[in-house]
Amino acid sequence: MMVEAAGRSVDRANLHVARVPSGGFYVGPYLRGQSVFAARLSWGPASGRLWNGMAGMAVAEGHPLYPVIALSVAEAEAPRCGADHLLKGYVQTFVVHLLRQAIEDGAVSAGVLAGLADHRLARVLVALHEQPAHAWKVEAMAELAGMSRSAFMARFAEVLGEAPASYLRRYRLERARAELEDGGRVGVVARRYGYASPDAFTRAMKAMDQAAA
Repeated sequence: MMVEAAGRSVDRANLHVARVPSGGFYVGPYLRGQSVFAARLSWGPASGRLWNGMAGMAVAEGHPLYPVIALSVAEAEAPRCGADHLLKGYVQTFVVHLLRQAIEDGAVSAGVLAGLADHRLARVLVALHEQPAHAWKVEAMAELAGMSRSAFMARFAEVLGEAPASYLRRYRLERARAELEDGGRVGVVARRYGYASPDAFTRAMKAMDQAAA
């Protein structure tokens, strides 16, 4: 996920902060109430669909997120030096809270959020996301999850909808594509996501595009 823009008025916004009549704020993908802050988030195709279906949350005074929202609103109303960087950081905090709520509420039964809600799979997913270039083997993932190889493979496929190796390959390539679109150099990005050469990386990218066509 990347925060492309944040402020009082943002074109094509897909995260909104609004004041609600009862006091406090509403934060979510859709506008409800009087808008005071907005942001445009960039997601991969699968994550984008997930975000669009996400429930918003009410944030009353006393909620852990309330001070952060109040700071973001104040900053957006009177921006100063560094405001853009600061506001984008606040947005990332909003998103984390929304995702956590969805996990805790059991709002998703499949996909990455459901995987993160499973304490065994969560250990694996966090490790894959933090170390995408590592030469991961299924046996190491299963050990990290505290499961047998066969039980891990079955549970991962049930919750994530694909095999661990397939998920890791897709995650690497989707993150790599985002970095390339942001101006990253092919060779640098290829190494960051575990590819020995730019040629190998390019072939993998083409294979993914052809499979999606």
